[in-house]
Amino acid sequence: MSITLKPLERIIRTFNFQDTDVVATGEIIQNSALISHFAGRRVNNDWTLEELADTYRGLEIDLGMLMAPAAVPGVENRNGIKYQVTYWSEWVVERPFKDVKGLREYLKQMIQAVKKSDPRVIWSYAGPGGIVGQDSTDYKSYFHNLKRTVSPTIPCHIESPVGLDVIYNIAGWELFSYLLMDDPGLISETFEALNKHEENRIHLIAKPEISPVVIVYCDIASNHDVILSPVYLKEEFVPRLKRLVDAWHEHDIKVIFHSEGNLKKVMEDLVSCGIDGINPLEPNNVSLEYVRKNFPDLVLWGGIDDKQLLCFGTPQQVEESVKNAIEICRGGGLILGSSGQIHPETSAENAVALFRAAKRYGTF
Repeated sequence: MSITLKPLERIIRTFNFQDTDVVATGEIIQNSALISHFAGRRVNNDWTLEELADTYRGLEIDLGMLMAPAAVPGVENRNGIKYQVTYWSEWVVERPFKDVKGLREYLKQMIQAVKKSDPRVIWSYAGPGGIVGQDSTDYKSYFHNLKRTVSPTIPCHIESPVGLDVIYNIAGWELFSYLLMDDPGLISETFEALNKHEENRIHLIAKPEISPVVIVYCDIASNHDVILSPVYLKEEFVPRLKRLVDAWHEHDIKVIFHSEGNLKKVMEDLVSCGIDGINPLEPNNVSLEYVRKNFPDLVLWGGIDDKQLLCFGTPQQVEESVKNAIEICRGGGLILGSSGQIHPETSAENAVALFRAAKRYGTF
């Protein structure tokens, strides 16, 4: 292809497995050293949205996720749960219950809170309105400003939670496991309330002119295996994933499913939900090679190892990995990026090498 495509055109053609001028790229960037390279100052975990946008533009990245200024660290109370907020992530640090009885009562109250909550507010792994640094209350205005600021990079819709991880993060795995044995119906009822809320939110905010792509997510696997039985996931998780995929598709928006870990036991079930692609393609789990061989119709987003290679490798090794990924996906359908994110421990030099190599060797 002799013409130069705009990022939106490149992404759309990638999802259609059509020829592109160069391989599409997509990323989460939460790395001060890399942002400093493009910001004109030393960034110390305090980047602005404008500085982040300059980084995406400088690296010529087509698609961005979690595009937000660095969050201000602190502890926040959301629906009775205390979360530690850092500049790049957040997690539970205090719960208002200590045992299964307390968790049971909390979930009963939470179900009512979800049903009564503002239908535009996301209930994520970080509680109501979580998702580091992003605003979900005035979605249209938020994305109008975000798109203007980060252009020509295309931002994803705010990530869409299936809901199971909301419950196990709130409960903690020990109490979640006990309650799942004692009262699986309450887990299911809570899951249903969260999932229906997200379905309703999708129909309020899903606009292809905002973004043609969304990540629907839930971490359901470790490096060794799925973290709940495939039978349970097929009965409880898969139908609710399909509900969200169908809702996004109703608005002509492509769905990439995200979960880290070894998903091989449930890949057939995930594909049956109608997902358009998968992320993050960890080399030691569900790799580019594995998915392209076994599920050739899926768009692949990610693939370049962010655990070892991008942290401790050399730019030359990163370049070779990029060339290998492009060769595996020579037939198209690749959005090249890290197998997770450009996180704080990533080498800035290696991150630059990744995206420079994508342009140098990604000509189809």
